[in-house]
Amino acid sequence: MKNKIVLTLTFILIVVLLVIWFLWGPNSWEVQISGTTGDGQAIQYRIETVYAGTSKTLIFRNEDTGFLPPYFKFDSADLQALASRIKEQCPEVPVVINGYSLRIPFLDMFPNATSIDAPERCTQATTRSPSGAAPEMLEPGSD
Repeated sequence: MKNKIVLTLTFILIVVLLVIWFLWGPNSWEVQISGTTGDGQAIQYRIETVYAGTSKTLIFRNEDTGFLPPYFKFDSADLQALASRIKEQCPEVPVVINGYSLRIPFLDMFPNATSIDAPERCTQATTRSPSGAAPEMLEPGSD
């Protein structure tokens, strides 16, 4: 009887740990950013993507977690600006979005993006010339 109780409790503990890992464990996705939405206030930030080389979509939520472990995320507005810049400058370039959680459509659950790894040329600020010529790269520290 004691062995069955220990075995049952061990099984329950393993299931709970697996659920916690799938919900809050780190993950990475290679995607192309196709859009960004939200204002961070009334409408949650979203990063719209497609898996690299396919037409299958994946939507990320982009929200601060505050002081909740393990991510302590406070930079959702900055990450949203970076995603928007990548979408405008390099829409065809695959990037890696790091985050956690799963996409479960019937629960309206989206993974939360924590960072974006993209080529440096896609994250640099550019200026647009009034004549419509090609944009030029800004030098760091210049205005």
